[in-house]
Amino acid sequence: MTQYRLELAYVGTPFHGWQSQPSGNSIQDHLEKCLGVFLREDVTVIGSSRTDSGVHAEQQVATFRSKADFNTHRLLKGVNAMLPNEVSVQAIQAVDPNFHPILSATAKLYRYRIWTHPVPSPFLREFSWHVHNLNDDLLRRAAQDFIGEHNFKSFCATDSSAKTFVRRVLDIHFESHPRCLEIYVLGEGFLKQMVRNMVGTLVEIGLGKLPADAIPAIVGAQDRKAAGRTAPAAGLSLVKVFYDQPPEKVDLGFLCEESLGFRLI
Repeated sequence: MTQYRLELAYVGTPFHGWQSQPSGNSIQDHLEKCLGVFLREDVTVIGSSRTDSGVHAEQQVATFRSKADFNTHRLLKGVNAMLPNEVSVQAIQAVDPNFHPILSATAKLYRYRIWTHPVPSPFLREFSWHVHNLNDDLLRRAAQDFIGEHNFKSFCATDSSAKTFVRRVLDIHFESHPRCLEIYVLGEGFLKQMVRNMVGTLVEIGLGKLPADAIPAIVGAQDRKAAGRTAPAAGLSLVKVFYDQPPEKVDLGFLCEESLGFRLI
């Protein structure tokens, strides 16, 4: 059996998240079905991140094992021809059998996009959260309290099965555009809905609904009810998964070259 690594991008809007669902309408379900048809064998795919329903990915990493002998270029073309239009396999290669898309990862980078113009954009409705009258300075200052190793239980979904809630956030970076604010969160690992709950809390600070220095107390409470609302899934994208030494800071120059996501100028 040979192990293969896939890199794929997808628009998460029409799917029930990454993880396999009884409905069969998850990214994992569609990918396993198409690979199985092409290879004529049962295929199990493991993804680096279990993105929620409606969350997008610019570089999801996944693996599968196969005993079939095939040309990877033909597989790439064949699988993409069968997948829904919202999903695209970008690359495929054989990898060391010890490589694991989750356990081998050293860091992940997410981006949350907020449309800040008073008038909503129908074109970005599925890729952003429309919130205006935000105080950017309050968001930026408050976000610094997330950086470092903390118990993020207050920012984890209540139905999470995580054994520990301690995670390390390496950097948070803000990119301001005339009508949009992008929040990049770089961390060694994330809990279920952690980034969305962090963003939702920051937005409430930016709207004046929570005090600017609220984050340390919310972290200390270790209670989901202490934090702000969960930001909508539409604004979140998995941008990159790192397997070598991760950067200490968000490097947007690097992202401009590597990221598949469209940029807002």
